[in-house]
Amino acid sequence: MASLAARASELAEQGIKRRISDSDVLQVLGETEFSICFAKLNREAAVERAKQISREIKQEIFAELPEFSSSVTVKQYVAEIKLKNLAGDTGSLAGRLVLTLRRMRMEADRAILNYRRLLLKDFQLLFAPVWDPERAIVNLNRCVLDLSLGCTTLSQFQAIADPDQMVDTLADMDCLALTRALEMLHRYGRASNVAAVLVPVGYQTLDRSSTCREYLKLLASVPEVYSPFVKLEVTGVPSQPNVDRLNDLLFTIGAMRPGLTLQVHGNAGYLAALDPTPLWGLSCNLSMGHLRDPSYQAVTPSFMEFARSNGLRTMAHGANTIGLALAAVDSGFNYVSGTAIHLSQDTPRAPSRLHPLTFPKRVSG
Repeated sequence: MASLAARASELAEQGIKRRISDSDVLQVLGETEFSICFAKLNREAAVERAKQISREIKQEIFAELPEFSSSVTVKQYVAEIKLKNLAGDTGSLAGRLVLTLRRMRMEADRAILNYRRLLLKDFQLLFAPVWDPERAIVNLNRCVLDLSLGCTTLSQFQAIADPDQMVDTLADMDCLALTRALEMLHRYGRASNVAAVLVPVGYQTLDRSSTCREYLKLLASVPEVYSPFVKLEVTGVPSQPNVDRLNDLLFTIGAMRPGLTLQVHGNAGYLAALDPTPLWGLSCNLSMGHLRDPSYQAVTPSFMEFARSNGLRTMAHGANTIGLALAAVDSGFNYVSGTAIHLSQDTPRAPSRLHPLTFPKRVSG
């Protein structure tokens, strides 16, 4: 393992040297720490350059040492230091720069940790009743995050966190969502008839081996008595994913929790290569839609065609206006949710009839 770590450090140093100019200054502070002084870049350009270098070096290390892919992160911290701020310090200029940078990095790390703690502390789980317009009933509730208390914290955290810290935090939120949904099932399932819950889990959580491993452990701990009432919805899939990787992840999760829903964005060009076997349904979010004319279609034809040809249920989220809700029903969605259907609430709505809209009943066939 020591030889692998040394090789990873060597790859990182060589990679940095290839990517900086002759006027830039590189200091090797340790096996896992490097300091670069960009001679001709302003702060914004330096941030982008550091991100690019980190991303490319990470890819190089994982390509040669794939066994590190789940245990190594490559992080960067960039700060602009004025020479006048070093007045009074002793030692070489390079040494003073490194000490100042380390102090600033420690302060930034503390800020990131505090924002992360606040974000997870303020985390609230709500339940959006999902309506079946054909039968005029609710028998499913979708878990949604209420960030009204923590939205400022989230935006501040996103501004200073690196990609790995964001993935870790979002994975924690995915685990919290599943845990709290199970707590609600346990609390209310014994007292009355209970509807199933649709629990979102981010693609990034599943795509990263370390966070996926933790999520799978949590899934394995779901009591068997609650299994029929827990469905998962995979969200945040890139617009152009590696479809083989996506299929593998869906099969892995589907083996533990059958009946997955996949949330699809954009034109869904990858649907043609998607294996529908582990899926129960397809979903999309209508919150960004605009009703420009009466012929508006909520989703592209390929979405409905894929669902129809593979016997999948279709689900429209974010129907937050009467117009969007009616458009979703007219487009043939099997399930619709959003504030035009029902406000999100603290507890799952029990199975019940619901008539949120006035419209001609859709003719089947």
